[in-house]
Amino acid sequence: MGFNRLNTSAGRALMLIAGSITCTWGIAKSQYVLVAIGLVIFVLTWIIYRQGVKLLKEKCNLMLEAIRNNDYSFRLPTASKSANERVLQDTINEFGTLMNEQKQQSIQREKFFEQIISSVSTGILVIAENNFIVQANPAAARLLGLPVVSTINQLERYGKDVADLMRNMQAGDRSHLHLQTNKGEINLSVACVRTILNSNPVRILILNDIRNELDEKELDSWIKLTRVLTHEIMNSIAPISSISDTFMHREDIKNGPLFEGIRAIHETSTGLIGFVDSYRKFSALQKPQPEAFYIREAFQQLKSLNIIPDNISLSTQILPDDLMLFADPNLLRQMLINLIKNATQAIDKAQGRIHISAFTNDTEHVFIQVSNDGPAIPSDVAEQIFVPFFTTKHEGSGIGLSLSRQIMKLSGGTITLLKSGSNGWPVTFQLEFD
Repeated sequence: MGFNRLNTSAGRALMLIAGSITCTWGIAKSQYVLVAIGLVIFVLTWIIYRQGVKLLKEKCNLMLEAIRNNDYSFRLPTASKSANERVLQDTINEFGTLMNEQKQQSIQREKFFEQIISSVSTGILVIAENNFIVQANPAAARLLGLPVVSTINQLERYGKDVADLMRNMQAGDRSHLHLQTNKGEINLSVACVRTILNSNPVRILILNDIRNELDEKELDSWIKLTRVLTHEIMNSIAPISSISDTFMHREDIKNGPLFEGIRAIHETSTGLIGFVDSYRKFSALQKPQPEAFYIREAFQQLKSLNIIPDNISLSTQILPDDLMLFADPNLLRQMLINLIKNATQAIDKAQGRIHISAFTNDTEHVFIQVSNDGPAIPSDVAEQIFVPFFTTKHEGSGIGLSLSRQIMKLSGGTITLLKSGSNGWPVTFQLEFD
């Protein structure tokens, strides 16, 4: 307490005055004891001053060390201090408060940007100079068909050229990747930019799935074309069917030589109307009415339909058993029926198996796989199976799979043909629901 009072500008001034007076009085009176006392006061004043400087230096070092450790919660006591010291230490405390507020704001901004990066559908890879992956968002792992992206070496499963491309891309470069993953084919566009992160240069690789974008544009084009064609064809055929039906009911036609020809025209036009109407379903699909339901119940309904012949066995698996899905149950049932019919037609009269499984992953996406042990689909056919009106069957319409793709698009999901044998089955169609 006494030291704090002396270690002030006023205290040190009083001590200097006292020392000067004592020395002067001692010299004037030839009292060397007084002179010695005055000199002692001078020395004490110097020691007190130096001690104050030392304490101030220690406080400054304490503050700097806290700043180096990103600790802005330090506070210096201001009680029992001189006015000048209180001003200084109040300023230091205020500085700590402001820096702590900036730190909290920085942490909040970092969390905000991390949430954005984790939510976008664009894949982002941040790569350091030593080709170490500093950060990868969930979209990058999904697009690359990996559970987690930690090193570029993981991409060598798709070929060394893929990994080398990632290693060697520089700022401004753009490229395309075609990958064959367990989830099917993926076409990616890759762009590279450079920036500075924590004073170190890094490359940011931006991945986008151009296959889905192209598929959506292609699907929209097919829908527009189908609407135009069905409209024009129906406008042309409907009068023919109506007029021929009218002629068939006329008495002078029923027993005449023209009856069979008119009946052939009527049956052909009626059949064509039904054929075109099936295509209309593709372009006029009802909007999904999603609801939460147990997948187990949907699978049980499929088994009760008895649409599988005796030479084919059906098995199901759901993990976990109480797995739920938020989707349109009627549209899901329609898709599964289409896939099961395709499987039974592929297996034909041979002994075969169909297996339907449902499961979820770490991102809470729900997957439904419809597998069969029929012949594998050739690669050239696999590229076309989701194209509207494409079919390899003599009596097929080419609507089933394209209709399923349309349903999944409206439901916010995807349907893909997995690589043959990737899950132990020759043919597997996978439905993925976000």
